[in-house]
Amino acid sequence: MSTALGAALAGALLAGPLPAPTAHAAPALAPGAASSAAATRAAEQARAATERAATQAQLVEQALREQRSAVQRAASAAVGAEVTAQRERSAAVRARDEGARRARTLYMGPALGPAGTGAYALVRSLLTGADPAAVLRARELRDERALAAGGRAAGDAAGRASARAASAEAASAAADAAAVDGVGALRELAARSGELQRALREAEERVGALDARAAQLRAAEEAERALAAAREAARASATAAAGATATVRAGGVPADYADLYARAATTCPGVRPALLQAVGQVESGHGRNVGPSSAGAIGPMQFMPATFAAYGVDGDGDGDTDAWDPADAVFSAARYLCANGAGAGRAGEAGALFRYNRADWYVAMVQRIADELDAGS
Repeated sequence: MSTALGAALAGALLAGPLPAPTAHAAPALAPGAASSAAATRAAEQARAATERAATQAQLVEQALREQRSAVQRAASAAVGAEVTAQRERSAAVRARDEGARRARTLYMGPALGPAGTGAYALVRSLLTGADPAAVLRARELRDERALAAGGRAAGDAAGRASARAASAEAASAAADAAAVDGVGALRELAARSGELQRALREAEERVGALDARAAQLRAAEEAERALAAAREAARASATAAAGATATVRAGGVPADYADLYARAATTCPGVRPALLQAVGQVESGHGRNVGPSSAGAIGPMQFMPATFAAYGVDGDGDGDTDAWDPADAVFSAARYLCANGAGAGRAGEAGALFRYNRADWYVAMVQRIADELDAGS
């Protein structure tokens, strides 16, 4: 077997484990697909295509294993045929050598052999008075016949050995050719299996992406439904709140708080005292419910601690700024409302009140109570 063939077989048979089965990439999600149902269908189609491709890859893998076994058998046959051819060539050489040896023996004869052969026969003929020429001629005829018979036998044996050697060499060549063909087919199957491996990996990744996309769309649809429900609930709550706040009327203002509201209003041009009174009534009932609220607001004017830290004022001049102190709380509320435009007319009031409590019903209720307080004064 040739060195090139041996290298090819070694490379094919020692190439390592077979690659994993693969398939063609799955179909992509159509542009503009906006529903989880469409994404789910695309994922299912991709999964089905991947399964079909995996089946195809398994068939190729089986064929690759079978071809590898065939190459192994062909390699073994090639080696066996080469060994047989070498043995037959050696037998032919031995047959030719044996024929030549026999011819030399017949021609030369032993120096002193049995009676009637070789030099012994010639000496005997001289002693007995026989004609030496006749003895030599008889010996020549006998040797010629023996040499011819030995030559024919040796030639026949050598011919048969040569024929067997030629047949063995032909079988070796055929085995080599079969092994080479097998290696070629093995390489083609290995290449096909590698292509399928890459395609299947891409298909599996695509299926995973489509599954994730479908899950995202389902989550988005559920979130949209939840948002719509929350908006509806908020509208219903706002309607109910508006209806409930419409029944709230301006109440009496304690004298100490009325004084604080009036003095604090002077710190912001354009702010009416009734606006501060309305805020105080809605937020704590003029100090009757100072919290903390469920949201964490504190004091008569229900400040969040962080907001009070930014806008707090020492309203009574005692050197301390405290959200729980009525004077500090009222003067701080006037500062916060003023900073957000409460002195700039009715629209400014509405904007400042919305910053104070981000609810339209709150703005409407406080302004209405302030109007009632102004009307009653």
